[in-house]
Amino acid sequence: MKIWDIRLFPVSSFHQFPSSDTLFGAICWGIVRIYGPQKLIDSIEKRKFVVSSSFPYIDGACAFYPKPILGESVDLGNLDGKNVEQKRTLINNISKYKKFKKAIYVSEKIFLDILDGVGENTLFQNYLDGKIKIFNNMMIKSEECGDIFDISFETVYVSTLVQKNSIDRIVLSTGKSGQTFYQTEYFGSRIFSLHFLVRTDDIDFFRPVFRYLEDTGIGANRSTGKGFFRIKIMGESNLRNVSDSDIFVSLSRYIPQQDEVEPIFYEVMPYRSKVESNGEFKGEDIFKSKVIYLKEGSIFRVKQKKDVYGTVPVVKEIAGNRIYQNGLAFDVFGKFEMM
Repeated sequence: MKIWDIRLFPVSSFHQFPSSDTLFGAICWGIVRIYGPQKLIDSIEKRKFVVSSSFPYIDGACAFYPKPILGESVDLGNLDGKNVEQKRTLINNISKYKKFKKAIYVSEKIFLDILDGVGENTLFQNYLDGKIKIFNNMMIKSEECGDIFDISFETVYVSTLVQKNSIDRIVLSTGKSGQTFYQTEYFGSRIFSLHFLVRTDDIDFFRPVFRYLEDTGIGANRSTGKGFFRIKIMGESNLRNVSDSDIFVSLSRYIPQQDEVEPIFYEVMPYRSKVESNGEFKGEDIFKSKVIYLKEGSIFRVKQKKDVYGTVPVVKEIAGNRIYQNGLAFDVFGKFEMM
């Protein structure tokens, strides 16, 4: 299947960067609305599409991807036998390493370098040498920055906690205690957008689905005007696989099938979400069964090569409908130095 690059241009604030399961759910509802329920079932059962999570895109610079979990530890040395200046340098490097480890995303060129076998020690040395910059937990090569250093990278996008009020739907009031809570909202600058990947042989099938999602929004709090994007198919992605490798990094949240992979470096994420709808299941229990995801950036060795890895389990039956949870891996194969 071909890989297509899809851009999300925010036209409102949004609750989070849409993950693969959120995008999958939104696309599934779009298929139901445009083509009908049977077309959705056929698409899921025949694995006609795989989606990644969404990641930052900076105009004038590049696309970003999740930083692979490389599992290396950089040897920073120790303070024994060091003079004052050496100790000062070491402490400074330790501070920089903490910031380096907190990076969540890497630029496309760094991601491709990692696929070609560049390890964490090399990346960190490049950071110390000024060849790599880090901002907003995003790691980018200095040569990729272009003219965008003319503005503050810290304002490419911002996140803030916004106070909300919990409403008692019976009395239509917040109650005596106020019942306030806080949610994170993201706000992007003029050069910020998001992108995700779709693997499919029929991208035209999704064009009306994306137009539908432009009108309905993606993710949480759509009823209050959040999560609205202009969606554009940018064309085929340049992202490539190392075809002779048996190791891949996942760009999506992944639920492996039994005995299909050997996890190497990974993060586990227990997850429970609600059924998304426009009111079809009013009055029903809309919480899905809990699933265990392996997060984006996790690395696996396959036991046997195949077209699609992962599963799409049924996590809820509600009002005669089966609700699916996306657990397909968006796999990208690479060499990975630490292997």
